[in-house]
Amino acid sequence: MDPIDGVQIVHDVLDACLTDRKGRKVGRVDALTLTVTDGAPPRVSTILIGGQVRAGRIGNWLLRLRGAISAMMHGDRDFGVSRVPFSAVRGIGDTIKLDVDAAELPSGHLERWLGEHIIDRIPGSHGEKK
Repeated sequence: MDPIDGVQIVHDVLDACLTDRKGRKVGRVDALTLTVTDGAPPRVSTILIGGQVRAGRIGNWLLRLRGAISAMMHGDRDFGVSRVPFSAVRGIGDTIKLDVDAAELPSGHLERWLGEHIIDRIPGSHGEKK
């Protein structure tokens, strides 16, 4: 596959780590949406992060479970998916730097909830020793 403008979408973007404008981790690129117009090549328009998109990449069983839980709790099967316009990308390197605030992304709300209600209750999750 020939790189376009030096970036190979599957290799350099899909599953890459994302950071916000303050350098905080946002997550990973779980999927991309493309815009197709007549007479022009397809262009990446949106980065999708978290929620059903991530669950779908892991497996159908998790996708169904995640969708059912979201529908019960929020009435929205798409809860927790962040849609970041590709125009917000400020740099592609070891990580992809975005001009967004991680605290405002829907995918971050779910990550924080999981951390507070699940991960923090696991013994040793804070690095304490016996």
